[in-house]
Amino acid sequence: MATAPPPTSVRREIINMILINAVAPYVVYELAEPTTGGLGALALSAVPPAIESVWSVAKKRKLDVMAALVLSGIAVSLILIALGGSERVLLLRDSLITSLIGLAVAVSALFPRPLMYLLFRQMQGGDPPLHEMRVLSAVLGLGLIVEMAVRTAMVYAMTTSRFLLVSPFVQYGMTGLLVLWAVYYMRRRKFPADETG
Repeated sequence: MATAPPPTSVRREIINMILINAVAPYVVYELAEPTTGGLGALALSAVPPAIESVWSVAKKRKLDVMAALVLSGIAVSLILIALGGSERVLLLRDSLITSLIGLAVAVSALFPRPLMYLLFRQMQGGDPPLHEMRVLSAVLGLGLIVEMAVRTAMVYAMTTSRFLLVSPFVQYGMTGLLVLWAVYYMRRRKFPADETG
């Protein structure tokens, strides 16, 4: 039986995540913007999360979901810069990726085997209850789409520096709420314990 990580370890991970994905990009942007301009500063602000993601992959020798999203966002940013994208378009890169994932997860609820069903089957090694997996896929997918809508509104309502500082907290806060709801829902439906024995 897997043991839960100690509270100090969890706190350390949260602090590191905030520093690397929220504080560091904001500081880099503020320092670089006067000399490189907005687009250059935005590109440089992605360097701290990129370094952390590459380090995580090298240390674990495995590409986890968070690292994949960060690196995908950076790749999209470089393409947009090459195509002459604006600051707002660059700020929306993470929302674009998140919304595509959310749309795919939500739509999969209509399929015979939703994405959450496939994910749980891979993780648990058994067949999870189909109805619960449809509900999880629909709610989590729509939740990611709502997050995208909120962050898109923020892009047009805030300055770039303020968005860089506030956006990660909104992103992680909404993701945390979705995770908490999913845990509550699974426990309420007595899954996976009762289903997997």
